Amino acid sequence: MTNQQKIAEFLNNLTLEEIYDQSDLLIWIDWREAEEDLIDYFNEQLPEPDRIDCEIVEIDKPRGVDIVLSSQEKKMTIPFADDVTDRDSAIRAMQEMLSPQYQIRWFMESLGNDTLAFALLPTVQWEELVQQFGKHKVDHYFKPVTNTSVMFDMGIDEVDALMNLRAIEHLNR
Repeated sequence: MTNQQKIAEFLNNLTLEEIYDQSDLLIWIDWREAEEDLIDYFNEQLPEPDRIDCEIVEIDKPRGVDIVLSSQEKKMTIPFADDVTDRDSAIRAMQEMLSPQYQIRWFMESLGNDTLAFALLPTVQWEELVQQFGKHKVDHYFKPVTNTSVMFDMGIDEVDALMNLRAIEHLNR
């Protein structure tokens, strides 16, 4: 079964146990994860020619390093704040590097945990899922990562508010 079929199966049945058992579908990232490691996790799901190279460059700033991502078409330095590296910036940069061919989406059922789950599919496959299940349903469970996404750096009040909103949406289905 392809990853697209696994997501379709989940959206049909909304059975969390089955999707959690799909170890090759979801990319689990802990809040303490090194940024270069999460780049590797996404790369593991990409065919060889589409993988993103990751180079660590020592710099004279409080965080001590820059991370440079490159592919055959693009090259970028992850735009971290001056003092620290962070997972949100690394995931947003990875999405930018993979776009428009691929989309990283945050599996929203992992919200509220210190380890978040993500799914990576070709953009055309996400579009097919949206056609099949509707944008609202797909986005409710698999939120697109954009250049403004906040995932790990959300405050507890923001997480609680979003979880409450999702619970209300679920009840209104």
